Amino acid sequence: MPATGDRADMKTITSRNYRKGRISQVRVVVIHDMEAPEGPNTAENVAAYFRNSGVVASAHVCVDNDSAVRCVPDSDTAYAAPGANADGLQLEIAGYMRQTREQWLDDYSRAALKQAAKVTADWCKKYKIPAVRLTRAELKAGKRGITSHADVSAVYKKSDHTDPGPGFPWDFFLAEVKTAMGASQPPVTSDTGAVAPPWPGRYLMYRDPLMSGTDIATWQRQMRARGWTIAVDGLYGSKSREVATAFQRDKGLDDDGIVGPATWESTWTTPIT
Repeated sequence: MPATGDRADMKTITSRNYRKGRISQVRVVVIHDMEAPEGPNTAENVAAYFRNSGVVASAHVCVDNDSAVRCVPDSDTAYAAPGANADGLQLEIAGYMRQTREQWLDDYSRAALKQAAKVTADWCKKYKIPAVRLTRAELKAGKRGITSHADVSAVYKKSDHTDPGPGFPWDFFLAEVKTAMGASQPPVTSDTGAVAPPWPGRYLMYRDPLMSGTDIATWQRQMRARGWTIAVDGLYGSKSREVATAFQRDKGLDDDGIVGPATWESTWTTPIT
């Protein structure tokens, strides 16, 4: 029988080191990166390391771009994030802490993040964990939600790990978790009454080959209505990136030239200046 919360396609490679049972109810999902090379067998390889190594470390689930591997049952305690082991579910994602946001959003990592989001969504539903990232103050106060090994280290000061790193795309990951949970995305309304259509669910960015679609044309049309010089051609080229970057700087957003949820919403709801 699969362990609690497992998908039918989840493999099992049981870790050597973990504590049977729990002394606290599950409260948080803790996100880690593996610090291991990207590949189709990375989850399996790290899970095998937890099983065969003498290092006292483990996680509940490891994921890469095409698989999720169960290492410790939810009902038992993994050794991964001191301070949040007793009440945490530990999720290892293929990748490195040094990865930039762009590297976390390449094809491999996006697939790995989607695998991770499915696992997290299952946990959130089963254990009634809100699909939100906790602030460090909220984590310390005992709130329920999703956190990182870095935040656990900073709050409880029992480890020095800082994964999954500053480039980890929390907005993309949390959006995928909510999608996997079946959460709808209602229109966003600003204080002025302006309404943003639902975010299309993908990041609009400049790459080769160019991204195309009606969602890009919708964003371009609104940017043009705001007074920006931009073609409404449905292609996210260098000019779209340039306009997005300038808009983000003007509105105090991360100026990466990528139209994610925050930039999309601001396109409709922030005042024209």
